[in-house]
Amino acid sequence: MYILSQILVFVADGFYATSMLTKNKTGLMLFLFLSNILFATHYLLLGGLTGAIIVYIDALYLLVSFILNKKNITKFNLPLTFITMACVIAMAVVTWQGAISLLPMFSMLSYLTAMLFNNVIIVKSGAFLRNTLNVIYMLILTSYLGAGLEICLMISAIVGIVLNYKNKKATTVNDSNPQTTTNV
Repeated sequence: MYILSQILVFVADGFYATSMLTKNKTGLMLFLFLSNILFATHYLLLGGLTGAIIVYIDALYLLVSFILNKKNITKFNLPLTFITMACVIAMAVVTWQGAISLLPMFSMLSYLTAMLFNNVIIVKSGAFLRNTLNVIYMLILTSYLGAGLEICLMISAIVGIVLNYKNKKATTVNDSNPQTTTNV
């Protein structure tokens, strides 16, 4: 079970890294969904019931959000996020395994808060905070490969944030300084 959990977290991290390098929120959400299914199963195999259930809830949230975004239905994003946050808190209480259960709960709450924004940089920053808490959670669950890979993911999140920021800044500069041509 332990070896399978480490294989799953490795593949999940591949999907996660891909999500951090995407340039739009839809791609980010799709790859995060795939990553979450594998991460949750990884936690479950290691006995991290709270983490597993919370990440499965996030996978469901991402799926519903993805469908709503594809249909350009945005009026339900805020209620969906608050309902998901309530489910996360409730499941942390129901699956309470001690103070360790606070890590995945706060991880997901901070991440869901960031998902309320359309700005990809803010979304990725929330994912970065989530990863920080996940590293601690994985170390407690003795998923050392998972924790090491999670640190690599944090680096990919930083790279993604910097690239998005540079692209946004370059677009803003180009939009504010249109080239003028003169006829001679």
